Amino acid sequence: MNNTIHYKGVDIDANIAKFIKHMDLVEEYREELVSLAKSWDNLALLSHFGNSSTNINETKNNFLDLTSTLLNHLSSEVLEKTTREMKFKAQISIDILIRNLFERTADIGFLSTDQDIRNFLLENNTKYSSSYLEKVKTIEQRFKEYIQKYSVYYNIVLMDIHGNILVQLDNENRIEKSKDEVITYALNCHEDYIETFKYHDFIPNREKSLVYTMPVKESDSAQSKTIGILSLCFRFKDEMKSIFGNLVNVNNKECLTILDKDGLVIASSDTDHIRLGTKLSFKLNEKYQVISFGGRDYLAKTCRTNGYQGYMGQEWYGHIMIPIDYAFVQSEDHMNINQNILLAILQEGQGFNDELKKIPLSANKIQSNLNRLVWNGNINKNCSDNSNRNFSRALLSEISSTGEKTKKIFDLSIANLTKTIILNNSAYIASLMVDIMDRNLYERANDCRWWALTNDFKKILSSNELDENAHDRIEKILKYINSLYTVYSNLFVYDNNGFILAVSNDKYKGFIGKQLGSNIIKQTHELKGSNDYFVSKFNKTKLYDDDYTYVYYASIQNEEKSVGGIGVVFDSRIEFKAMIEESIPGFDAAKSSEIFGVYTNKDKMIISSSNPHLKVGEILPLNEKFFNLQHGESHSEIIVYDNKYYALGIKCSQGYREYKTSDGYENDVYAIFFSYLSSGDLKISNEREIFTERPSMTHENTKELATFFIGGKWLGVHIEDVIETVGIEKMNLSPTLNNNHHFKGTVVYENKAVAVIDIKSFIEESQQEEKYKEIVIVKNFDEKSEHYIGILVNSLGDIPEVAQSRIKSIDNHILGKSSLITSIVTPLENIKYNKLLSVLDIKKLKDNLTK
Repeated sequence: MNNTIHYKGVDIDANIAKFIKHMDLVEEYREELVSLAKSWDNLALLSHFGNSSTNINETKNNFLDLTSTLLNHLSSEVLEKTTREMKFKAQISIDILIRNLFERTADIGFLSTDQDIRNFLLENNTKYSSSYLEKVKTIEQRFKEYIQKYSVYYNIVLMDIHGNILVQLDNENRIEKSKDEVITYALNCHEDYIETFKYHDFIPNREKSLVYTMPVKESDSAQSKTIGILSLCFRFKDEMKSIFGNLVNVNNKECLTILDKDGLVIASSDTDHIRLGTKLSFKLNEKYQVISFGGRDYLAKTCRTNGYQGYMGQEWYGHIMIPIDYAFVQSEDHMNINQNILLAILQEGQGFNDELKKIPLSANKIQSNLNRLVWNGNINKNCSDNSNRNFSRALLSEISSTGEKTKKIFDLSIANLTKTIILNNSAYIASLMVDIMDRNLYERANDCRWWALTNDFKKILSSNELDENAHDRIEKILKYINSLYTVYSNLFVYDNNGFILAVSNDKYKGFIGKQLGSNIIKQTHELKGSNDYFVSKFNKTKLYDDDYTYVYYASIQNEEKSVGGIGVVFDSRIEFKAMIEESIPGFDAAKSSEIFGVYTNKDKMIISSSNPHLKVGEILPLNEKFFNLQHGESHSEIIVYDNKYYALGIKCSQGYREYKTSDGYENDVYAIFFSYLSSGDLKISNEREIFTERPSMTHENTKELATFFIGGKWLGVHIEDVIETVGIEKMNLSPTLNNNHHFKGTVVYENKAVAVIDIKSFIEESQQEEKYKEIVIVKNFDEKSEHYIGILVNSLGDIPEVAQSRIKSIDNHILGKSSLITSIVTPLENIKYNKLLSVLDIKKLKDNLTK
């Protein structure tokens, strides 16, 4: 950090300092760590009495430096998480809108070629034609049927080429003639659609409206003349409310908007907060902006659309603003994830900052050095006079306790930060996946019902005889529809007995004349009106090459009686996979086994997946609890799947508009997003159980035991037999002996070479997962002099004062003469230890080492 400022006791990056005071979690950790820093100052002062001030000051300074590093990383990651979420929401708000509007461009193109509309215009070029009053009711009813299916529209307006309004559905609208510029656009149209967002004089009660317009031609011929102008009026405000409702977090008072090319707000998630028509400044290429609006500072982010299938819409942008004082509000966390697992994922997982990984390692190293300092202090105090011994013990205990508190805050804060980074936007991505699916399949339910109203289908199926020309006519219509709506692999029409009459895809011509199953025929006859439909289960079907898909069915009716039906076969293999891949930011097929999405039904059966190893129709082996989520509920969690740790986000479908909400169709789909974190074989560091004693309240004889861990055994040595402990890094390895030999190297202590040994074989300890970290130097007696020897240990423990009466000897014939363990410490009453403290007889070392 080259540019830092001193903020409330800590050096902070100047670029982050303006945000940190609003980060409650970071502030909470800062207050705790600064408070502990004051404790370190007091302990350093008191430690002068024990002549160890240099060591304590070093520990204090190391923790203070690490505090600054930690808080800078915490605050920068919290800022990164916030701005990442902001970008995601701004991007999704515009991209979801553009996907929807892409469908609208197809609607106007198709509806403008509707033969019923053409016939009406050819027969009624003005309101004053003889058949107008009779025919207008029919065409109005047809428009109403369309809006009942495609409920994203609130009006349909049909004009002649002079702007005279012939048909429209708004009874309150008294406008009879339009002079709007869309008329000129339509009469000179060479495009596939005309899209305008502005004031339209034929919709006078709306300041701005989004309208799709096309000329209606006399026939499909390119040279045919224009006979009318058709406009579809889109529920823009309604649609934006739906999009924003799925994204906005009300807790942080954020406001999502859509901006036009000039920065004017054309849609707002909270019009009391940011009004329509407000002009906002924005910069597309900035990671985030800090802007002032209404006397308040905001974080802001603006995104242009990624487009959809080449359609980019108008020059609109997704824009989000959050007041800085609310930008970093943390959602309530109900996930109880093991802290040690999180810290292990940080060290071994992918995508984590190397500097971040160093913080817990540095904290461990500082704490390890402090433990060694305290342990040696307790050994050395044994040589002090009795008057100073109690003070030293109390001081060293407080130093150890303060060190543990400091390290716990470091570990907790890093673990929480790791969880934040890991879960990222997993629930948002799952939500996007299922929202895209619901919106897409809403269109499929609309399509089949609208196409069932095709008059040619009705007439042909109602006639007594179906000749070859009739079959050809149906086929021609189906092929035309399928050429415009490519999400279907095939469309087919069947008669009232379920016999297929025509298909849109020549590949499936072999099905012509074949009869559908009795259940399809029965359900078709049970459909009561033009707004009803049904959908097959997601099963294998011959209609889709014996693969899995949904088939949507609607009844073709004449005078409210079924005369047949239409089936539309969704190209699920292609379309669902595309939905998943488009939902995952920066999707990379090369990493599709690590970062992937899955659609399943409630029975866990896979509907689609971007992971090539997960096959459609298979059962996804996930915990049952995830599939108990109800409509619209979502969840995120860290799980072990396929022996790997993943961040998982899941959401249950909630439908879109009336689709799966009020139309009678029920089919829960679960969108699940997986993001790889690490192998499942983590080296998880669990805290040791430390042998501690309550201070003795009696005057009986006591013994102090210096304790430590070797493998899974908790061991102690009489304190008078111990010199001190040093770090493993001090050892010079032996280059000549094999790995099984107990001699491992030497360490220089007081200018003497001290042999270092591994005694696990002498204590019958085979469990050895952790590396050795300490060398305990003990006295090695012989008859003439006192020597030293070093014992490799995994970790240090407490140095308790134990009543002599609780140290019980073990007979040699039970353990054998070669064992170094000669006694155990019996636990206190009402206290249970998972580990029994065994006492080593150091004097037996020589006998064992010379055998």
